[in-house]
Amino acid sequence: MNPQELAVTVRGGRSPEPAFAAAARPARFEAEDALASAEVPITTAPAPIPAAAPAGTALLRVTRETYEGEECFHLELQSDAALRISVTAQDLRNQRRPRLGLAGIAAAGTWRQGLDALHSWSVTKVALRQWLTALRRQHGRGLRLIVWDETDFQIPWELFFHETDDPGDHGWLGADVEVIRWTTVFTETPIDWSSGGATVCEGPVLSYVEKSFPALDTRFGALVHDKAASMADLLSKLDARNQRFGLVHLWGHGTVGTDGAQATLGGLSMDQLGRHRMRALRAARTLVLLNACSSALLMNDDRFGERATRTFAEIFLRRGARGVIATAGEVGKLDSLEFVDRLLEVARDRSVSVPAALRDYRAALVEELPADPSTADPALLKAFFYGFMYLYVGHLDTALYMPPREGAR
Repeated sequence: MNPQELAVTVRGGRSPEPAFAAAARPARFEAEDALASAEVPITTAPAPIPAAAPAGTALLRVTRETYEGEECFHLELQSDAALRISVTAQDLRNQRRPRLGLAGIAAAGTWRQGLDALHSWSVTKVALRQWLTALRRQHGRGLRLIVWDETDFQIPWELFFHETDDPGDHGWLGADVEVIRWTTVFTETPIDWSSGGATVCEGPVLSYVEKSFPALDTRFGALVHDKAASMADLLSKLDARNQRFGLVHLWGHGTVGTDGAQATLGGLSMDQLGRHRMRALRAARTLVLLNACSSALLMNDDRFGERATRTFAEIFLRRGARGVIATAGEVGKLDSLEFVDRLLEVARDRSVSVPAALRDYRAALVEELPADPSTADPALLKAFFYGFMYLYVGHLDTALYMPPREGAR
């Protein structure tokens, strides 16, 4: 089963449209008559979340539409258990484009204002909060939330503020539950994101660091490590048929633009990067870490007059990566080093779920803040936002295991 078959309905009896390719879009969300009622059952679609998916898996689908001449987004909700929530017509539909992108907050340095705005924006999403509350009462920290947002609105769903009665919760969604991002991958054969159960990415590390960044030899020195001398060398190694890697790490500059010629990663445009076959990603179970600014941002290509959102993460998934960690904005160099250190530390002695590792990393950053975050030191707030910029896109059950090579402990 693939994401195209997971179009959500709020009433039974409507079969989803068939998925002919990974880029196909599901049926429009059509439930105005149901939304007019005071209480609406949120049910699984006729083609529900696959049985192979872990219990406690839920899907938040975000689609873009136009309403009264303005761009807006619609929310579609699906879980593995029937729930009932009270909604109005505006709770799930016709939400205007918010100005909450983390890249903009980081560029302006408006950390406190950004935190307050995200909190306030979350308050009015009553139906979403009701749904999340019901799910979290059932599954607690075991909830796995898939966010399939293909707008280019850059909504930071991991920073949706949602409180529960659990005294141990942190408030910010991405610090309390596993959040897995999905995106359309432009392959002829639809990707089954849930297939195969738990998959551990382990083996040699392939890395490339741009010349203006500090060397990472000390980080990867205890691992089997293949260091690329340039972006071209990195891609040459990925293109080779006989190469296998557990982790591919790129640390460098990233930019987005209005088209694939202007968007760049490690000095290569999105157009240039997309031409490489990267056979090594299909030869092994590989996690890709794009430690570069804005590498997770979705963009439309103005040259083509289409609504297909593109991202650097999608290119690596299309070529066979099991999952991609990428960023929603500019992250400071020291903070990006901190993230690499933490990821390698938790994956050193045992395999760790990648979505869970990101959840725990964010939770630790929240715990550094005072009870009233508005009084926090700006440096703490900056680290908080930088940590939440790391997004995971890919398969549900991707794990990472990076033990030191023999004799290097």
